[in-house]
Amino acid sequence: MESRSPLERGVAWMLFVVLVAGAVVSIALDPGDSDTVAPRESPQVETATAADDATPAASEGPTTTAAVDEGPRSFTIAATGDLLVHESVADAARTSDGWDFTSMFDSVAPILSQADLAVCHVESPMSPNNANLSYFPAFLVPRELAEAIAYAGYDTCSLASNHATDAGRDGIVGTIGALDRVQVTHAGMALTPEARDEVTLIEAGDATVAHLSYTYGFTNRRLDPNESYLSNLIDEATILDEAQRARSAGADFVMLSMHWGTNYTSELDELQVGLGPRLLASPDIDLILGHHAHMVQPVVEIGGEFIVYGLGNFLSNQSPETCTECPLPTEDGVIVHLTVTEDEVTGRWSVTEVAHTPTWVDRSNFEIVDVLRDTGRDPGLLQDSARRTASALAFLGTTVEPR
Repeated sequence: MESRSPLERGVAWMLFVVLVAGAVVSIALDPGDSDTVAPRESPQVETATAADDATPAASEGPTTTAAVDEGPRSFTIAATGDLLVHESVADAARTSDGWDFTSMFDSVAPILSQADLAVCHVESPMSPNNANLSYFPAFLVPRELAEAIAYAGYDTCSLASNHATDAGRDGIVGTIGALDRVQVTHAGMALTPEARDEVTLIEAGDATVAHLSYTYGFTNRRLDPNESYLSNLIDEATILDEAQRARSAGADFVMLSMHWGTNYTSELDELQVGLGPRLLASPDIDLILGHHAHMVQPVVEIGGEFIVYGLGNFLSNQSPETCTECPLPTEDGVIVHLTVTEDEVTGRWSVTEVAHTPTWVDRSNFEIVDVLRDTGRDPGLLQDSARRTASALAFLGTTVEPR
């Protein structure tokens, strides 16, 4: 082997050091090393071409992420029964300068407000100016009831009832005006024939819901034939026609409020048993909510759809202590909770879950009590109320679990 001079060996050694150092730096900068972050370069502005828009450069990485399957769309309904303002209820709401019913809803407002669509029934018409107030047997009650309805979280109210015409046109004007003022939607009363023909549509989550409202008749004052549009009477052909118009107007889900049944009983009468299933069989009606009997009545499932035959009293002074005809369950009420879900194949919306919250009216101050969560009243009394309500709902075999 040829020997090298000390100078040559020194130069060779320096070249070796330089080569090794370069290799180390190259490895440190290799982006394939997942534990090392390479320095970021300053962004460069380039003119995009059609090809650039269509196919991202490999160095940019993927531009989309896998879609998250959130399941089918749905919304929730909370429905309650009669708001029946007797004189004792109005007296309890009296203030120095008017009426304030809001505290009566303190316990239930958080529950109702959680629903996408909270539905009430106004049994007693409201005065347009709080003049000529009257109570049982003919009602015209303070218009401040509307503020409490809005405070409670209601989105829409059915208005057709046997007391809708008690005060004639004044009660219709007052009720519609009061609810319009607090921006709560309504169905079942109208001030003109044109308004009567308008379908009540409400947005609930991603769905458009139609609300229809009808009553079996009027107790204290019949409507003049020329003013039949003021409130809706039950007529099967008319209901089916309005439901079809609601569907044509864009309703994804059609909800029908029916004022029917026999007072002071949980048993169904001939009108309910005969007409209810026929209406529900229509492809344009998806849910029926009933009231008038002043007692909770059964829930029935027919072909995957539901009839809530009677929601009982939600606010009233009815009790065996105040009314010889009134059994104990007139003090009971209920919030029925319904989940409505879209079928991802057919696009049809239907009720997929039903539950209930039992309520009870404390007539010392007329607060509507959440029976399952109240801690300030006699637990035995509330347990009895809860049992009565659960039994009435399940009377025809459809169990509705408490929530």
